[in-house]
Amino acid sequence: MPPDLLERRAHRRRMLARSAVVTCLPYLTLKLLWIAGADVGVKDLGNLSRGQWIAANAMTFAMDGIAALIAYVLTRPGGRRVAAWLILFPMWVATGMLVPLMIAVPVGLGVIRATGAENPALSNDMLQPWVFGVVYGGLIAEGLVLLTAFVLYADERWATLLRTRVRDLTDPAGTQSMQRVLTTLAVAFLLFTGVLHLAWGLGSDIGMNAEWTARRTPVGPTGDLVHGLAALAGAAALHALVFRRCGRLRVRVPLAAAWTGTGVVFGSSGWMDVGRSPATSALLGAAHTADLIAGLLTLCIGCFALTELTAPCSTRVTRCGRGHEGTAGCTHEHRENERSDRSGRTA
Repeated sequence: MPPDLLERRAHRRRMLARSAVVTCLPYLTLKLLWIAGADVGVKDLGNLSRGQWIAANAMTFAMDGIAALIAYVLTRPGGRRVAAWLILFPMWVATGMLVPLMIAVPVGLGVIRATGAENPALSNDMLQPWVFGVVYGGLIAEGLVLLTAFVLYADERWATLLRTRVRDLTDPAGTQSMQRVLTTLAVAFLLFTGVLHLAWGLGSDIGMNAEWTARRTPVGPTGDLVHGLAALAGAAALHALVFRRCGRLRVRVPLAAAWTGTGVVFGSSGWMDVGRSPATSALLGAAHTADLIAGLLTLCIGCFALTELTAPCSTRVTRCGRGHEGTAGCTHEHRENERSDRSGRTA
């Protein structure tokens, strides 16, 4: 890629990342006020104790604070030298939390307007209506700019790997057998939760009780559809990557689907439900458990892949269909370091 084009892309990535930092500020400010005891925009905490309220807001403040920190790192020239896992893990979680909001909230509001259903933000007993606009509007804007900046960052840092064909991936560390076992288990859990949420999104009431039905809003089915489709797409893409299916595809295609799909599933598993009501039915609890297990299994698979990705370039060799060899996933920094090492040994 020409140097001037690379520089333009890097400039675009830095500007998007700076915008992501700015979009985090309203949410962080509101959370900080609530943690400090100010009841700005709060009507009534209801059954929540003050301690539960502070704990829940402290957790979400920390999570968005990490997102802002990651966005700041993406603006820095040395951002490509940060340890990969310090960027990838929080961005995977952020993807899983933000993508459903970016889809379900606008679509759900469209359904409310089209059908004349009651807007849950206007009838909420805990928070003022404007709070939902600040929180969800800010998170949607944050998701758009932060995820776009991360895509540009990943393309700069791991361009070779992302452009490699799936069939050309190798198994330099000999972990593919273990990855396949974990992937088979993860796919089973993803299919279970995917089909279940898809049924709920299409109108089925299987496993629902009176309490759950009473809480359900027009946004609920949209969220279930997003969840179900994400789980099924994540299962298919994860299987394609690890079992080397659809070999002509570039890695970036199934990787993006697996990244987003499994991230959505993990983000919806209820692992951060501090101060919230428990699952409203046994089947929903089972779905949350399947989400969590699938997410943890995906993390294990990702750890294997990340270990290989960050290993010395000489151990990560791919072979193309014409018999040529190359290093899949080598970063520019790795290649430069290896050249320097060879030069030093020659001297």
